[in-house]
Amino acid sequence: MSLFSALPAPLRIALEPRNWPLIAAGVSLALLAGAFAFEYLGGMLPCPMCITQRWAHAAIAGAGITVFLLIRAVKLPDLSALLGVALVGVLSTVSLWHAVHHVLVEYEILDLPPSCSGVSSGPVSLAQMENLFESARTIPQCNEVVWSLLGVSMAGWNAMISFALALISLLVLINAMRRPR
Repeated sequence: MSLFSALPAPLRIALEPRNWPLIAAGVSLALLAGAFAFEYLGGMLPCPMCITQRWAHAAIAGAGITVFLLIRAVKLPDLSALLGVALVGVLSTVSLWHAVHHVLVEYEILDLPPSCSGVSSGPVSLAQMENLFESARTIPQCNEVVWSLLGVSMAGWNAMISFALALISLLVLINAMRRPR
C-alpha cells in the first residue's frame, strides 16, 4: 500500500519519483524569487549566509529540472528517477544545514563565521577599506534579523521549507521502494 494513497490524485501524481524533482525545483525557484524580490523590490540586501542559502536552492532547482528533463527525454529507467529524488533530498538537506546554521548565528548560539564578521585574511588597501565602510551601511550582519513573519526569520522559514523538501524526498523514496516490482 502506498504512503500517499489517502491523498488526492494530483498530489499522488506530484509525489511520483519521476515528478517530484520538478516540484522541488519549483519550490526552490519560488524561494529564490522571494529572496530576490526582498532584495530588489524591498531593498533588503542579503548577508553572506543568505547568499549561501540561495546557492543551495539554485542547486536544488538545477538538479530537479535536469533530472526531470533527462528522465523524460532519454527515457531513463526508474532507478534514475530514484537517484534524482535522492539527489534533491541530499541538496535539500544541505540547504537545511545552511539555514539552521544561520538561525543559530541569528540567536547568537554560534559565533559569526569569518565571512560575516569582516575578519581579513591579509593586508587591506585603502580602496578596499572604503568599500567595506560603504557596504557596512547596507549589508546586514549575519546575526541581524531584518525581516520576520510570525516571529520566524527568513532563515527560519528557509529551514522549515528545506526540512519539508528533504522529508518529502525521503518519503517519496520509501514509497517507491515499498512498491511491488
